[in-house]
Amino acid sequence: MSTLYDEVLYPNAPFAQTHPDRLATLAILFGMDPSPIPRCRVLELGCGDGANLIPMAFENPAGQFLGIDAAAVAIRAGNREIASLGLANIRLEHLDIMDAGPELGTFDYVIAHGLYSWVPQPVRDKLLALAKATLAPHGVAFVSYNALPGGRIRQMFREMMLFHLGGARELDPRIRGAREIVQWFMACQAGLGESGLLPAQVKSIMERRQERLYHDELGEVYDPVYFQEFLAHAARFGLQFLAEASYFDMQPGSLPDAIVAEIDRVAGGNRIVRDQYFDFMKCRMFRQTLLCHHTIVLPEAPLAARLPSLYAASSAKPVSVKPDLTSGVVEEFRGGRGAAVTTAHPLTKAVMLLLAEAWPQTLSVPDLLAAASRLAGEPAGPECLAHILLATYSAGVVELHAQPPRCVARVSQFPAASELARSQARRGRLITTTRHATVEVADEKVRALIALLDGKHDFAALVRELGPVLQLPEDDLVKGIQVNLALLAGMAMLVA
Repeated sequence: MSTLYDEVLYPNAPFAQTHPDRLATLAILFGMDPSPIPRCRVLELGCGDGANLIPMAFENPAGQFLGIDAAAVAIRAGNREIASLGLANIRLEHLDIMDAGPELGTFDYVIAHGLYSWVPQPVRDKLLALAKATLAPHGVAFVSYNALPGGRIRQMFREMMLFHLGGARELDPRIRGAREIVQWFMACQAGLGESGLLPAQVKSIMERRQERLYHDELGEVYDPVYFQEFLAHAARFGLQFLAEASYFDMQPGSLPDAIVAEIDRVAGGNRIVRDQYFDFMKCRMFRQTLLCHHTIVLPEAPLAARLPSLYAASSAKPVSVKPDLTSGVVEEFRGGRGAAVTTAHPLTKAVMLLLAEAWPQTLSVPDLLAAASRLAGEPAGPECLAHILLATYSAGVVELHAQPPRCVARVSQFPAASELARSQARRGRLITTTRHATVEVADEKVRALIALLDGKHDFAALVRELGPVLQLPEDDLVKGIQVNLALLAGMAMLVA
């Protein structure tokens, strides 16, 4: 039986928050002993065409990966991709989740992204029951869902769009009508400006790919829930809250200190109650929650003692051309999405400078401690580094990893991109990086360059191969290749 996802294909993509590295990192920080990633077993419920799962299988040939989905068209497309890459460690099966059971096997990581809030209650029950039944003793499940109270805003727009559409079912008229009434609404909100929750949601509706809007806001089911309601549901199936997939999302962020203090007083040390209050104050719309078996005893906060087994990375760059590491001199390091750290502490400045120079590669925590101590010119113990890393990790400035991404920060003599990236560059614009993210490469000249990066062409060979194809003046060609190789390295596209 076909589904709406067969009629209108959902545009899947790699989603970094679901990667086993992210799940394992948080499990380790909270005292668990998850399976090592190279040999992990991963199940994705509602895998679509496998765009999220296939890169994981490509990176970890000793692991085992299984995806199931009720959309036959998407499964067939994913299996064609698997065959073209010659992958033997992944299966995509056309299977309704209601027909799936423990016979699927046992998995270290179970992923259900974009499923829970868009299916009826019996399917939500089955999702959590299946996660419980298939999850290894120290396994981690990822479940994303629309959250309240912010979900009410999406619900408001959903209801007005559905009212306006009447019986229209085809993609183009459905999207056109949905966006029309949203434009009417905003035209009536004189003085509202471009900031705030309503304008942000309107911007999302107007800019999102029409296939996503068709299934997300305009789907048959839309069921946002409060954080504490979701956890109560998970508890019925023997699962408990581990953390959010983005640890930064668990922090108060820009909430006033006085309000955070009041919330902490009322929560009385209960991190679930605390997070629910944060959702109220932030008007949160979406959550990416990690679950584990209820029998595991979890600490209230990440354990500093677990840091030495991890790796650190940061895209934050120093504002100063040459940062001064002297004690008392303030330096600022700025990352993406407004994340930044300002400090006069020599060791903190040394840590941030070393990570900036290494990006997009990671540094092991023990190596980082040794190098930062030398650079700062003062000895430091692991406790000091642990404080720095946990503070910057909470602020979203530093990343922590259980398995470092397979990438290089510098262009080698024989630059190489992964076989997956080269294959994607030959077929389209969307390329998967080693950090499990998608980059749209619109320039066909850059895609031609990526396709050639097999580790067998040095710079002169790249110039010879691309010259007849691109037909550019030699100086422009040489400069273009140099610039783009550096950009590809910065985006974690190069592996050698």
